[in-house]
Amino acid sequence: MSTNDTNIVPREKLAKFELTEESLNSFRKNNNIPLDLYNKDGQILIHKKRNPSEADFGKLLKFEMQGVYFLISELKKTKQNPNGAPFLEPGRTTKLFDQEKTSRFAKQSQALIEDLRKTSFSSEQAVFVQNSVNELLTDFTSNPDYELGIFNILEILGVAGVSVESELMTKRTVVAMGMKVRTKKIVNEGKEESNKKDHLSLMMASYLADVGYSRLDIKNNPKLTKEEYAVVQQHPIISYLMTLPAPEIDSHVRTLILNHHRPYRGNGVNNNFPDPRSLFTKLMSVRDKYSKEVGKERITQDIELQLHLQENNVTSASFEEDIAILSLASEYASLTSNQPWRPAFKSSTALKMILNDSFFSYSNKNIRHLLDYVGSSLTNNENIVNFGDFVITASVDSEKRAHFDICIVLDVGRYQTRPKLQRICSINPVFQKGNKFKIADFDLQSIKIDRRKAIMDLALQAGTSRVIYIIDPELNPALHEAVYKINMAS
Repeated sequence: MSTNDTNIVPREKLAKFELTEESLNSFRKNNNIPLDLYNKDGQILIHKKRNPSEADFGKLLKFEMQGVYFLISELKKTKQNPNGAPFLEPGRTTKLFDQEKTSRFAKQSQALIEDLRKTSFSSEQAVFVQNSVNELLTDFTSNPDYELGIFNILEILGVAGVSVESELMTKRTVVAMGMKVRTKKIVNEGKEESNKKDHLSLMMASYLADVGYSRLDIKNNPKLTKEEYAVVQQHPIISYLMTLPAPEIDSHVRTLILNHHRPYRGNGVNNNFPDPRSLFTKLMSVRDKYSKEVGKERITQDIELQLHLQENNVTSASFEEDIAILSLASEYASLTSNQPWRPAFKSSTALKMILNDSFFSYSNKNIRHLLDYVGSSLTNNENIVNFGDFVITASVDSEKRAHFDICIVLDVGRYQTRPKLQRICSINPVFQKGNKFKIADFDLQSIKIDRRKAIMDLALQAGTSRVIYIIDPELNPALHEAVYKINMAS
């Protein structure tokens, strides 16, 4: 590039560069700074160059706190160049899952599902599942790039030739594992064994959460009748009951299975899958049945424990996070898999859909676990929140009233969920109550322009504001077109 040092580059043409120890070490290793780098005012700090000196690195480090930036056009150019690639931290391009091992895992899962259609879950099968998920976890965490690398699970399962049930089971287990490990590193000092036990419990629950479907006769149709939907709602209970004959399955794993569609506490409309009252009644009935049978004391004790937890709502914060992780992994697995009534969505589209449907279902922390820790790994290093995107934020005031604002993304740092934003206007959502509450759309007639164009950096705020919706031109073209025109006119 021929930019002179005296020239100023407009801020909207720049994106923030993540200046980390890893990126500097990569520059040193390759003897190359691959991009022109600027300060926040658009002034050149250092041109791309071969064989940079330590003085060059020192110059960059002086601007670490203020921020270092690069031309967006350079990144686009590099992406289009078949002989080059944009700079990424070492390890980010590593594919974390071995194709042969993962395909074998998925095929073994398919065989287990077929067995469970005909037989009860046995101790032998429980041990097999434990060994399988333990091997998967060990392989994952032994990879030196497990915190950064690509989750190539869609690529592998795309050619594995397994059933959709096996595909869902495998994806759900892998994604849940990645979220759990990266948010609670297995290598925490002095806690390796206890952490590993927690990881394995969540993976076991992810693996077995939907085995109850093997006992249900469900139509391949997204529009279920009320009666059919009621049957579907029973699968967490059925999955739980199927695991009872195997003492090797820990009670904590069973608790996760029972509650894996309830990421929020309470008895509201978003927490009734299954409804806690019907769940309690069903467990009471099963307990009464087994309490009359000889040799069923262990099973009865487990049911008593689950009844106690349901009745007193005494779960821990860690448990609540695990439920959310399992639920998010399930949603991602479903959306990225071909179904009889629709093709699979792209990974990036699936993540946007989950975020856009998250307001009533997940906390900000839950969404951060998905997007900030495994999001780009699921989309080959592509963020779903980018410079220039339109997003909607939600915040809650001191009187517990929710406010919704349309903003444009000015900058995205290390975490997608905490971008720097400029407020365009406020807007009201259109709520819809079906099987659960959801935001069906947004009311364009309610828009109020923010003439101040207030700027907020979510990375620097500890308030309640969170991104709850990406205004995507494919997912909501009418809203995107309207906001684009408003932004151009303001």
